[in-house]
Amino acid sequence: MRIQFDRQLMGLDDQSMKRLEGLGDIRTHPMVRGLILPALCSWQEPDLGRDLPRLQPVFRSMMTALIGSLLEAPAEDSDMKPARIAAVKKFIRMNYRNPALDVDEVVAYSFLSRRALYYLFEDEALSVNKYIRTLRTVEALELFAEPGSWRRSLGNIAEASGFANLQAMRRALKETGLTLSELQDNPELARITSFGLRRVIGL
Repeated sequence: MRIQFDRQLMGLDDQSMKRLEGLGDIRTHPMVRGLILPALCSWQEPDLGRDLPRLQPVFRSMMTALIGSLLEAPAEDSDMKPARIAAVKKFIRMNYRNPALDVDEVVAYSFLSRRALYYLFEDEALSVNKYIRTLRTVEALELFAEPGSWRRSLGNIAEASGFANLQAMRRALKETGLTLSELQDNPELARITSFGLRRVIGL
């Protein structure tokens, strides 16, 4: 693996560059293994070029965080924010089907306080709670839209979507303006609503 730093873009002076060049292999660094490599692997898609404008600031913030860690100099919070949001959202997307996933679990994963986590999401379209709930709602809608969904019980759909119980799924679906009976009777409504929510959360 080879990582190249744009010293002008990252604001690195000669001394900082010499320190970085002397570090050698950084593949075992926790930030490289836990944040940067997983992100790079997830971005290897045929249509990656389309997403570059969105991904560039995220990658720049990851590089800023890495450099700050390697040089033992704290990065500015504003530089870290895109990378932190990307990492937190990826964690939520990987785990939302688990009913145990809640804000406390995200706090434990991110090493942020609850207040800092809420602050991280303050400029996002959805709060962290709403982001988790919306992913579960999309999952439920897509299960309702599947052929033969009538064979599944409502409790089974709720469980498969990550909701703690049927009542939690009912409340979440009610926010879309649809009732369970409408979704059971008209799978196309579920498909259309799911598509709209996917755009909101960037899926």
